[in-house]
Amino acid sequence: MKMKPLFFLPGAIALMLAASPMIPAFTNVAFAGPGRAGGAGMKYNQLNLTDAQKAQMQQIKESTRQQMDAIFTAEQKEQMRLAKEQRQRPNLNLTEDQKTRLKAVRQSSKSQMEAVLTAEQKQQLEQLRQQWRQRRQQPQF
Repeated sequence: MKMKPLFFLPGAIALMLAASPMIPAFTNVAFAGPGRAGGAGMKYNQLNLTDAQKAQMQQIKESTRQQMDAIFTAEQKEQMRLAKEQRQRPNLNLTEDQKTRLKAVRQSSKSQMEAVLTAEQKQQLEQLRQQWRQRRQQPQF
């Protein structure tokens, strides 16, 4: 018995439609696993940090969270909470001042974290960043 290829088409379409709501949960950087899809957390985890370095990094992260939290309004914080529950990216409608302040906090955090690293770890981090950039430039299917 020979089946026609079009016989499977409705089933394939139904399967794609059924799986499509799950795709944003796996591809949304805001809700990715530890280190946010190859972001700073994953890079630093691959640098074989000492316990002292890990403690310093944790302090920097906590300080950064507090500084960023102080920038958001109560309404924006609620929007973030709801978006997280729904596994969506929040639309915060940030003001230009908020954007500038958040960028400064992130840059300061990055500088502080890099200052904790040894020369060898900094070199390794730069290699990881290059690999991450290359992966980002590759077409996604």
